[in-house]
Amino acid sequence: MNWDAISAVAEAVGTIAVLITLIYLALQIRQSNKHQEIESYRHNWDGINRMCELLCESTERASVVKRGRESLENLSDEEQIVFEFLHIRFLNTIESWHHQLLATSPPGEYRDHQLDNLAGVIVYIFDYPGTRAIWDRAKHTFVPIQDLFDEAISTAGDG
Repeated sequence: MNWDAISAVAEAVGTIAVLITLIYLALQIRQSNKHQEIESYRHNWDGINRMCELLCESTERASVVKRGRESLENLSDEEQIVFEFLHIRFLNTIESWHHQLLATSPPGEYRDHQLDNLAGVIVYIFDYPGTRAIWDRAKHTFVPIQDLFDEAISTAGDG
């Protein structure tokens, strides 16, 4: 065997090794992206769950939410502050979820499913006269989710 043949074999082996490495890295990146999607999803649901826990910790707080959903006029000035900031926290969690979803998930079935989930959470929390009033007050500070929010609420009113 001459040096040209040895060089050709070595080059072929090197090319195969590079190809195997690239395939391995592509698989690792894909797995990492899936893990990131799952972590993003978990993080956002943890935020929503924490808000639910806050409501369950106190019947007084639950009473404020119940009365506030009906109308902000049902609440004292102090209760209105509690109600408003509780819902601002929900809005922060929703906006974070929306941002993470758009930043970490490529367009497709997963993203569409999560956007549907997000719209469902918006309707579940904000489809009341009092919570809509909070949205009307705060929407100018939540520009990234305005369209999603308004579409979810308007669709809820239709169905």
